[in-house]
Amino acid sequence: MTDALLARSWNEVRQEFEADGLPYKTAETRSPRKFFAVDEMTSYVIRVRESGGIGVFTLTNAPARSASVASG
Repeated sequence: MTDALLARSWNEVRQEFEADGLPYKTAETRSPRKFFAVDEMTSYVIRVRESGGIGVFTLTNAPARSASVASG
């Protein structure tokens, strides 16, 4: 279960779990450094584990994309 969910958009993973009626919990983590810009509206899964039959997901903000990268 875990490897297939890593590094994916949280919105995609959440929709799958909700569609299947599976319980889940989330925790969020952030880098203490502000060196790279992040997209605060988009989270992705960086850790997955199971606790008592519940999927536990650790999320972080996605890196921000520059306009030049996004258009190319």
